[in-house]
Amino acid sequence: MASISSPKPEGKKKVQPSEAVYVDTGYPIPERYNEDRLIILPRDPHWIFAYWDLADRTVQKTRKKYGKDIFESSRFALRLHDITGIKKFSGSNSHSYKEIIINNTARSWYIDVENPGKKYCVQLGLKTKDGRFISLLISNSIVMPTGRVSDVIDEQWMLIFEDYEKLLKLSGIDKIGAGSLDMAKLLAKRWEFLGAISSGAFSSISSRFFKAPSSIKSDRQPPVKPGKFWLTADAELIVYGATELSATLKINNKLVKLNPDGTFSLKVGFPAGKKEFAIKAISADKVKQRKITIAAERKK
Repeated sequence: MASISSPKPEGKKKVQPSEAVYVDTGYPIPERYNEDRLIILPRDPHWIFAYWDLADRTVQKTRKKYGKDIFESSRFALRLHDITGIKKFSGSNSHSYKEIIINNTARSWYIDVENPGKKYCVQLGLKTKDGRFISLLISNSIVMPTGRVSDVIDEQWMLIFEDYEKLLKLSGIDKIGAGSLDMAKLLAKRWEFLGAISSGAFSSISSRFFKAPSSIKSDRQPPVKPGKFWLTADAELIVYGATELSATLKINNKLVKLNPDGTFSLKVGFPAGKKEFAIKAISADKVKQRKITIAAERKK
């Protein structure tokens, strides 16, 4: 029987290392620019981020004026100045300031703002052993966000019945809070109230926009006769927030649909008494939970 020879294995090929690829990354970013600058930016309503650079000429000038060892014998300090309503800050004409002692090697710092919504400026200086403050740099000025709902409201407003109903449905009022009958009564009270005062402060609002269905009767008290001292007030509650888009959100054990960005909001009536909203978010894997309870009380 003829022998069958197996093919000889091919020899190993020598692979040449590929040529190195050169990537031009440009000049490296310097740690400092040797310029006098102090910049502040709002991170959120309660925190300011400050960063700075001190030129060598400023350091030399300060040493010449206050002593060669002034930087070694002193501590760096930041002063947060409230300059609300002040057009030009001179370094000493602020309403008040908060002083923060920082590390001499630091080039940036987060500053806690106790009163959001005001105008601020930051001053960098040296705090000497005898308590003196030697000013080195003054920052730009910024107005911090208020961190709350705006106080600005329209003087007059109106909604036709169909639009009002759509807004209520979008807010989820049919899923949480008062029942449909109670809500209908509440709306009827408001419509009749607006109609009763349409000839007064709200004369520009036509009562035809606020006609309640004829099948709904209201237990509203008769309007006060002209000339008598009176007061009326109303309120609504808006509950809003955000969570992970994949989470399940429940308020008072009722499922609430999240918006595409993970936010949610509910607008409900606020009659006399106490209202409580138990808000709970459950992670997609059902392992993690976060709970927040909001309570509000309206007294007669």
